[in-house]
Amino acid sequence: MHSRVLATVVVFGALAPSPFVLAQSTPDVETLLYKAADTLGMLRTPSEVDRVVTMIFSGTGTMVLDGQACTMEAYRASVRYPIPDEQHTFPVPGMRVEVSCTRNNAEPEQHVLVVAGEYAWNETEPGVNATPAPEAVRERLLQTWILPQGLVKAAVAAGPRTTASSEAGNPTLTFPLPAPLDDTVVKITLDPEVFHYHTMPNGSKREFGHRITQVETQFDGATMEVTYSDYQDWNESDYKSDVMLPGRIVQTRDGTTILDLTLIQSNTYNPYVVMPVPESIASQPSGPGR
Repeated sequence: MHSRVLATVVVFGALAPSPFVLAQSTPDVETLLYKAADTLGMLRTPSEVDRVVTMIFSGTGTMVLDGQACTMEAYRASVRYPIPDEQHTFPVPGMRVEVSCTRNNAEPEQHVLVVAGEYAWNETEPGVNATPAPEAVRERLLQTWILPQGLVKAAVAAGPRTTASSEAGNPTLTFPLPAPLDDTVVKITLDPEVFHYHTMPNGSKREFGHRITQVETQFDGATMEVTYSDYQDWNESDYKSDVMLPGRIVQTRDGTTILDLTLIQSNTYNPYVVMPVPESIASQPSGPGR
C-alpha cells in the first residue's frame, strides 16, 4: 500500500502475485477485504498487490496434543501460501509447526508437525525422519488458512461466495475455505475501530482499522472459534515490515481451549519457507481415508 512502500520487497522465486482484485463482488465485501488486507500490511508497492507469501512467528503458551494439554516453552510456525495463477514446484499452502512442551512436569517433548497441500507428516526435527500423518491433513490446513492473512486470501479466492453482514455494529464476512476444505465455511468478525496510524513521507497520517478479531466455523462436526488480539509488527526493531500479526491467539473446540499462544517474535519479510514433500511421504496415500 502507498504508506508501506518498501525500497526492496523480496518474494521467494521472484514470483509476483496478482493485483488485489476481487471480481464479481459486492462493493461492501471488496471494501471490507481491502481494509482488512491494508491493515494487515498485505498490500505493497504503489500497485497495492498482496505480497505476503511466507511468514515465521514464534511464542509460548499451551497447546493440546493427542488430547492432552502441553505447556509450550517454545512454539515456532513457518507458513507458505500459494500465489494465485502461478505454478508451484511443491504443494501449497504449507505450514511447519515446531513445538517444545511439557505435560504434567514430565520430560520436555519435541514435536514437528507439517502439512503441504494434501500431505501431512511429522518429523523428529525440521526436515528429518518424516512419518506420514494423513489423518491430520484437514486440521493442519485449517490452521494455515485461519491465520489473519490466510483468511483474507481465502475470502478473496472465494470471490462471489464471500458475503458481508454486520453483527453488534461489527462487520462480518462469511466464505468457504479453498479446496480441499471447501466444505468448511468460516465467519470472521472485524473491528472497525482505528488502532494504528502510519506517517507517510509527506507528513500526513493514515488510519488503519478492521482487524480480524474472531473466527467461527463448524469443522468436521466440531464448533471452532478463534480470537485474535494485540496486533503489532512483531519483527525485530531493526527489521520492521508493517505486517501485523495478533500477539494473542486463542482457539477453542466445542468450548475447550486447544491453543493459547502469545507471540514473541516474527519474520514477515517473506522469509525462505519451503515444505517439499519427502519421497517417503509422497509415495503414501494423501489425505484422510485415501
